[in-house]
Formats: sequence, C-alpha cells, structure tokens
Amino acid sequence: MSSDPTPLDDLRRSIDLIDEAMLDMLEKRFAVVAQVKSAKASGGDVWPTPLRPAREMQILRRLISRAEGRLPTELVFQVWRTIVNEASLVQSPVTIHVSKKLANQSHLQLMIRDHFGRFTVSICKDEAQAMVQVQVEPRDICIVETTSDWVDSFQSGKAGKAQIISTLPALASDPVPQLLVIGVAPQQASGQDETLLISKGSLPRDFPLQPAWQIKTGSYRLSALPGFVSEHESPIIGLTRSNKGLGLVVAGRYPIALAAQS
Repeated sequence: MSSDPTPLDDLRRSIDLIDEAMLDMLEKRFAVVAQVKSAKASGGDVWPTPLRPAREMQILRRLISRAEGRLPTELVFQVWRTIVNEASLVQSPVTIHVSKKLANQSHLQLMIRDHFGRFTVSICKDEAQAMVQVQVEPRDICIVETTSDWVDSFQSGKAGKAQIISTLPALASDPVPQLLVIGVAPQQASGQDETLLISKGSLPRDFPLQPAWQIKTGSYRLSALPGFVSEHESPIIGLTRSNKGLGLVVAGRYPIALAAQS
C-alpha cells in the first residue's frame, strides 16, 4: 500500500493549521481583554459589571454583516457570543438571578444558557427577590419574562438603579422579546435601539414615536419606542408633563434583536 499522503490527508492538515491559527488569535484576543480589565481598573471605571450590551451587539452586527452569504448567521452569532461571554468572565464573575417560575421552563433556561454560556444562574423565589439581588450586587443581572408580573416590583424600586439593558432572544424574528435583562450597565446607544416605557394606559394616538411593539402585563402597558430616547427630552418629557395620569416611566434602553433590525 502506498504511504504517500492523499488529497484528503492534505485537506485535514490544512484544517489543523487553520485551527492552530484560530487558537493563536484567541490567545491574542484574551490577552487584550486582560489589558482592558487593567485599563478599566486604572481609569476609574465606575461600572461594576463587565457587560456592555451596546458594544457586544455592535460587534455581532458587524461580524454577521461581514459573513453574510458566506457563513450561517447562527454560527457566527453563537461563536462570538461564546467569546464575548468568556471575555466578560475574565473581567468579573456575573450571576444571573431568575424566578423559580422562569427556571422551571426548560425552553427559557435553554435560551439563557445559549446566550450567556457559563454564567452562574441563581434561582430566587420570585421576580422581586431576583431584582433585589442585583441591587445588592450590581455586577449581576436579573432576567424576567416580558409578560410576567415584574413591573410592580420594578416600580417599587426593588431593582434599585438597574434598568432593562438587553433582551432575549437576541437573534429573533418576533419583535416582542420573551425575556428582559435587568442590570446596572452603561446606557449607550448601539445604533439600532429601543426605549421601553412603562405606563398605566395607552400612549396618545398622535404621539410622534409609534411603538415598535406594545403589550399589557398586569395593570401596566409596555411600549417599545424606536431609538435611544431620553426621558429628559422631547417627546417623552412633554408627554410626562401633559399627562401625569399615565405614570410614564422609562424602564431602559437596549439594542434591538438582530433579526428585528429595519
């Protein structure tokens, strides 16, 4: 039998070399992540959590756009979500707090694990207790079902300074997210964002920003406005002043899901 390498052997050797090059690049990337951690510490970064939802989504959008037509979107998303997650854990451990009700739903557990990888998950009695944990340890996050009774606890201050910073799934065709991520992270525009409002009634029909989606949860209504909108600027501040009965509150600003982009 011939001992000469076959074309298949050559191809496998090429794959081995590519794998080794990818490993080298990962080592270089995580060396830079370690430098980022040091720069944050020496620069007086006031944010306790390593999570940067806007920056993370910008990375994913850029890479998915570059890979369009060459690699599956789901593959690019999962590979770089894993890298981003591990980079976050290098900087600081993060625990995810969820209610017992949410934890008992296997499809939601899987959604959280697919997005956050090896992050520790802590199960709490209810949404209120989960939010309190974020107030106690601001580097952590709390995840609630969009349609659950989380608003009362949020409105009563259980989450402290935490707000909605992202949504799940982050790769979705339905504009209404299944899960909301609550945390204390920089509120930065990613370029394609939504602002989530809590109100006790419907927004006026002539409100200049038409919601991308609206739902009722308990006695409240959630309205997702397109864009990164400030509660201190028009048109929200005008509506707040003219219709105090709405009890309008900005719950947070976050990047929209990738497949929901316009």
